[in-house]
Amino acid sequence: MSNNIFKNAKRLGKNDLKNIVGGVGKIGTPDLSLCGCSCTGAVTGPKYCVQYIGCPQVITC
Repeated sequence: MSNNIFKNAKRLGKNDLKNIVGGVGKIGTPDLSLCGCSCTGAVTGPKYCVQYIGCPQVITC
């Protein structure tokens, strides 16, 4: 693999770095109130929930 992919790369300055935004939620903050656990112990809710919560193997519902 050659280094041609970096040929047109540009180093970001301090001001460019300040303008980078992102996150798992619409505003950049995940809404953990949407996360939960099913009776079988699976994490429910948006895909990012598995990164923030864990569920016991078996829950009595």
